Amino acid sequence: MGMGEHGRFGDGAWTRAWAGLAVVALLVGCVSTEDLAKREREADGYYKQGLSHLASNQQQAFVSFQKSIQVNPDNYDAHYALGSIHFQRKEFADAEREFRRCISLRPDDGESLNFYGRTLIELQRLPEAVDVLRKTTALPLYATPDKAYSSLGHALSLMGDNAGAIRAYQEALKIDPPTVPRALLHLELGRLYIVQGEPIKARESLAQAKSLDPQGTAGAEATKLMQRLK
Repeated sequence: MGMGEHGRFGDGAWTRAWAGLAVVALLVGCVSTEDLAKREREADGYYKQGLSHLASNQQQAFVSFQKSIQVNPDNYDAHYALGSIHFQRKEFADAEREFRRCISLRPDDGESLNFYGRTLIELQRLPEAVDVLRKTTALPLYATPDKAYSSLGHALSLMGDNAGAIRAYQEALKIDPPTVPRALLHLELGRLYIVQGEPIKARESLAQAKSLDPQGTAGAEATKLMQRLK
């Protein structure tokens, strides 16, 4: 057998070897894709299970959401649900972790950013909260920016920036339809105007709060503050 024949035999062997490797790679890819789809379905099942328990058994819902992210760490909805539960329980460090993960998965999601900002407020990380909430108010596709403006106003007032807080609450009042009760926004404006030494504006805002929520908590608090102004 000559060298040419050896060469031809070698070329054929290499061709078959590469073809075999390609088939193996294709099969591995198919298995990986199928496995990923299976895990996503399983994680979604745990998430839906958690939702079904949320109103009646929060702890059971919490466990289901945890199982969901154990199966699929990229399940945004489960992370958001866990963050919300931690926030309600005042477990703010845990809530911060979950909302930070949400933002890593969906950087421009207004709801996650707003909740993240609120969590930072509770953790007394006010400058960070302000930065996050300013970004949130600027999102062009965020459907409920009055939430972020309200949170921003709260953060700025805690930092002593009353003028900035007033501007934030005023911006929140411009959003129509509102998701934050306008009575609450007027109440906060009334409080800030009192601190700023502007009693006329304070009375106007408090009167609005009382008018919008005559039988509610905001209206009652506005009435008390108005009586103190007399």
